[in-house]
Amino acid sequence: MAKYAVHTRWSWPNGLPSAESMQEHQRGYKSKTKALDVIWWKIDDNTHQSLLIYASEADAQEERVKLLERRKEDTVRNANEMIEETMGPIISIMSET
Repeated sequence: MAKYAVHTRWSWPNGLPSAESMQEHQRGYKSKTKALDVIWWKIDDNTHQSLLIYASEADAQEERVKLLERRKEDTVRNANEMIEETMGPIISIMSET
């Protein structure tokens, strides 16, 4: 099975939280996900993007309902909004060649 990626872009009208705050959030999330890795990066003071990498599409789909619920709670708590989501099978990873 191929690894599977979920990419999102988020808008934070009141500004991004600190990098430390976002890292702390990920520490709490790590034990609650099937994702092999979650990467967040800053685009500008009000936008970040993320990449979730799963071992398979089946893992991503199995976790989808929980992910959507968590996002809904987070957007209310953080006053942010997801503005884009794309997903699909990973076809190449440089570090694995």
